[in-house]
Amino acid sequence: MFDENATLKRDAVFSVGRVVAVEGRQIRVAVDKLKNSAHLLYQGEIVRNIAVGSYIKIAKGFGELVASVDGERIREERVASPDYKRNVDSLVRELEVSLVGYFENGRFQRGVREMPLLDNECFILSENEFQAIHTFADAKTPTIPLGVLAMEPTQPVSIGVDKIFASHIGVFGNTGSGKSYSLAKLYHELFKQYGSQPGFLYRSQFVLIDFNGEYVNRDAEGDDDHGASVIIEDELKAEYRLSTRTTSGDRLPLPSSAVNDPVFWSILLGATEKTQAPFVSRVLRGDFWDRLLPDSSALLAVIGDTVARATKSTDPSMDRLLPHNFLEEIEECLGVTASGSFKAMVQDFKTNLNYFTRNHNFFWGGPNPKWSSDQDWEDFIANKIKAVTQDFSAVTDVDLVRFKLVLQFYKDVIGGFVNREHIGPLMKRLHSQIHGIKRLITVSDDTVASKPLTVVSLRDVNLEMRKVIPMILCRHLYESKKITDQANDRHLNLIIDEAHNILSLDSSRENEAWRDYRLETFEEIVKEGRKFGVFLTIASQRPHDISPTIISQLHNYFLHRLVNDLDIRAIEKAVSYLDRVSFESMPILPTGTCILSGVAAQIPVMVSVDELESRFAPNSRTMSITTAWSSPLPPPDASGDESPF
Repeated sequence: MFDENATLKRDAVFSVGRVVAVEGRQIRVAVDKLKNSAHLLYQGEIVRNIAVGSYIKIAKGFGELVASVDGERIREERVASPDYKRNVDSLVRELEVSLVGYFENGRFQRGVREMPLLDNECFILSENEFQAIHTFADAKTPTIPLGVLAMEPTQPVSIGVDKIFASHIGVFGNTGSGKSYSLAKLYHELFKQYGSQPGFLYRSQFVLIDFNGEYVNRDAEGDDDHGASVIIEDELKAEYRLSTRTTSGDRLPLPSSAVNDPVFWSILLGATEKTQAPFVSRVLRGDFWDRLLPDSSALLAVIGDTVARATKSTDPSMDRLLPHNFLEEIEECLGVTASGSFKAMVQDFKTNLNYFTRNHNFFWGGPNPKWSSDQDWEDFIANKIKAVTQDFSAVTDVDLVRFKLVLQFYKDVIGGFVNREHIGPLMKRLHSQIHGIKRLITVSDDTVASKPLTVVSLRDVNLEMRKVIPMILCRHLYESKKITDQANDRHLNLIIDEAHNILSLDSSRENEAWRDYRLETFEEIVKEGRKFGVFLTIASQRPHDISPTIISQLHNYFLHRLVNDLDIRAIEKAVSYLDRVSFESMPILPTGTCILSGVAAQIPVMVSVDELESRFAPNSRTMSITTAWSSPLPPPDASGDESPF
């Protein structure tokens, strides 16, 4: 039954003032002189009074508008009554508030539907109204817990699964602000709630690019750290610990189409746009060498003909070591698959094929030297190579790409189709980087994401490969998803930690063409991926370094402490609906506290993220140097060298 007296009493206590100015979304409210205390009493309970960062309700007829308090100020009444005994009695406290939404049928709706009128009465929110504003999903919507309100620890914060994970997410914050922790918490709660459902296991792929090894499993560090599996248990998680330092690291399984992609090799080798990139594209897109590989005799004939033409040339500018280099590089491409017969032939050429500088002629040494000017010289050289027994079909994976590039390079140089000075630097970079590439990828039809969560650690990968591998992997997964899942039955979420490493707008390590291609790849994902069930989550210390196009297309933001003015401005330009108080709070946010803003939250809120179990927490703890200094030294290693340096 409606109790009119109780309602009037509550309104009398909760009423705080009236609207005195309306300037667009900016409203000014004059506070009643009796409502200037920090707290109010109502039915024996303490009610928090209005303050900067809180919310008020503006009653306009039968409608109820909601506004956030952005600031306060004091105004003096110039026509104050002479009855005032003190000067302070003529001062009026005014609130600067901005509209954020309204109540409709007991539910809070974000947005501005109408403006208040002068003299509309303003109220403190009741407990139910406060909960309605900070409830981001109805009772029927699946949610995951995130934490509690920083200003009101009794109010839990949960976010809708659909609104957060079917969106692009940005997690930003300086080192030590809790950024990695929030990312781990977010996905831990998701896998904890849905990891046992068959539909989730079959339809979901979460691929995390981990630059610093923060999300790979670690050895137990104590009795409370059993089986430390970061984010979630091993049953739902697969790891690739890539390394260019050793041969014991994991290798990413990529299909032949991805490994033979000319763009991959052009970017990896820093191919110039005018000469080297077209050469790589011509070799890898053509099928000339692919048709010859199964027929060893035909391929040996081509190699023999190429060497014969190189030795037949009398051009004084021709490198006299060109035939030897050609055969040696082929032997190196063959690796362990090189036959004894082929190795013997290469050694025979190194020993007996010589060059006479006086008349610029090659000759075959021995008791009866044979000169390149002889009529049968070409058949003589070609027959020595064609007599070899060698199976070329055993060349696979990355070695096959190198093999085709080497064959085409020497064939073009000897035939005079390309300038060696133009393509030579590309081949030198290929020679220097091929071993690192072979340590990172392998050609396989196995899927990269064999479990719901796949972590690709790049901690031990050199700088040259750190940008290329994530881009190639994400591009491959994105294109594969579009082709193989046109009905959008599956969900792909690409999670990039320390995203400024590959999404930076400026980079001195690559030319402009490939920088644009790298950014366009991820900009396409963030702009068009939603249509194909592909979503991007990025975490970064420097949002200013990331492409503004990518930041502006994100749907949800988890903003931790940011102290650099350029980073704060980058967020301010991208997140237009973030209030002024939130922006000004970012440099002083405590560790573990973030501002949640976006489609998953009706209003920007400051959230204290709940703690994770230590075994699921990322490997990003700040070390205690005093504890380390006071701890006993570890035993010396087997060599007896106690120094760690």
